[in-house]
Amino acid sequence: MRAWRVVLLLAAVAAMSACASSSRPVGEVKASSFFGSAVHKLKKGGPGQPAWIYMNPKADWASYDKMLLDPVTFWRDPKSDQEYLSQHDKQMLANYFYAVIAKAMSKHLTMVSTPGPGVMQVKVAVTKADPSIVALDVVSTVLPQAIAFSAIKTALTGKPAFVGEACIAVKVIDSGNGKLLAAYVSDRVGAKDLNKDEFSSWGDVEQAMRFWAYDAAYHLCKLQKKTDCGQPPKP
Repeated sequence: MRAWRVVLLLAAVAAMSACASSSRPVGEVKASSFFGSAVHKLKKGGPGQPAWIYMNPKADWASYDKMLLDPVTFWRDPKSDQEYLSQHDKQMLANYFYAVIAKAMSKHLTMVSTPGPGVMQVKVAVTKADPSIVALDVVSTVLPQAIAFSAIKTALTGKPAFVGEACIAVKVIDSGNGKLLAAYVSDRVGAKDLNKDEFSSWGDVEQAMRFWAYDAAYHLCKLQKKTDCGQPPKP
């Protein structure tokens, strides 16, 4: 699992008051920089679902055959003095996460760089803060996948100590009209609880990122009612 504990990440996507353990109703949470006013659409997820989730009941998922993946971002609490990762390590992780998401999604969708008809736009973020107070910290650089994958193995300098409030936030919109298709916040990746000290190496982090990316690709494929989705990844 090579690069994930600090990153879970983010996608894409800015957590709800310490992720799933929020004590405030969603309606009382201020619009976040990441989700914008869409934060008010999020509802607590049920068994087997992300901590917070919104699915547009009118979304025609099968009509999308292309994906525009925005750079993966890290968000932080600007009031916090604690930095669990160096800026360098966060950049490496953001680049890696972007590359692995793009690779997983390209199995079922054509990856594009511009909006257009049939293009869903996906935003992913990694955060550890209340969405009403997070600030943009790191944006991934779009690198060739081979470079991103090899760099993560040699360039990380710190330890995977990003525990306590790690979450992945995701927002999916129609790139043409901006309509919100889905949004969610997750504090788990497979059997890993991001709020617990379950990541002991950068290998754990990398494996968790890979699992999240391929699991998301599998479920999106099923949502589109395709027949070549294969099997879901094993945690």
